[in-house]
Amino acid sequence: MTFSERSAINYRKNMRSLCATAAQRKTPDLLRILPFLFVMVFTQPHAGKGATTGRFWSYLNLTSVHSPNWAIVAMPGLRYEFARSDDPSTLSPKGVYFYEFFIGPVYTLTTCAFTLKLPIWYYYMGFPTPDDYFYSHNIEVLPILNYRLGRFTLTSRTIFHNTIYASVYESSELRNGYSMVIRQLLQLSYSVNTRMNLVIGDEPFFGVIEDTDAPPNAIGFWPKGFRLNRLYIGCAHNITPRITVSPQYVLETVYDGGSLTDTNHYFFVTVSYTLRYF
Repeated sequence: MTFSERSAINYRKNMRSLCATAAQRKTPDLLRILPFLFVMVFTQPHAGKGATTGRFWSYLNLTSVHSPNWAIVAMPGLRYEFARSDDPSTLSPKGVYFYEFFIGPVYTLTTCAFTLKLPIWYYYMGFPTPDDYFYSHNIEVLPILNYRLGRFTLTSRTIFHNTIYASVYESSELRNGYSMVIRQLLQLSYSVNTRMNLVIGDEPFFGVIEDTDAPPNAIGFWPKGFRLNRLYIGCAHNITPRITVSPQYVLETVYDGGSLTDTNHYFFVTVSYTLRYF
């Protein structure tokens, strides 16, 4: 029996114990399960080419609500790679490899069981490397539709990700351009109580418009076609009326020409702080 197999058995035992305890004690122990789930999945053997990674991903969501219909969001984020395997050419983890920053307004309209949100955000993407630093400027339009039925909420979020500048290209003519990626998230959440929601969702990424001059690049203008998929499993816990913590496990699979190339496991945490001015 390999070390990975022994680790998986031990974590399964820990998970069964934690789940049994959580059933009795409800909310507090649900937050403890996610790290064990993350480690258990990452220690499993994985088929396919390319790298298998372990990563940490975080956002700080700062929302200023100015009326029942209008809010402004500012959200910095970063991603850190702490483990990498299955790729002999790049065995060392990347460390911090991605910076993000979103800012923009959100329009909200609520009627009966439906809530429609329409954020329009500027999105900065930064890519540090050992020898250089690349970045891109993007505009995102992301209509979000929520439908609530009892304790369940079904969410559809479509992100129109528009890249207008990418520094990875050598000439200024190639750096200024345009490409579009569409991301379609379908998510189901269940309200355990007034402070805790359980969440599961899936989000594929499709390149729909390529830049006419610049060659496709993962940190620049994306190519057409199905490129990536993310599966989200986690929860959202309202610590106070203003602060929410949302830990999730994210399974990200990356594709090129329809073939799986990389598998990334994230421990994803969003901390949200909301201020209301009405």
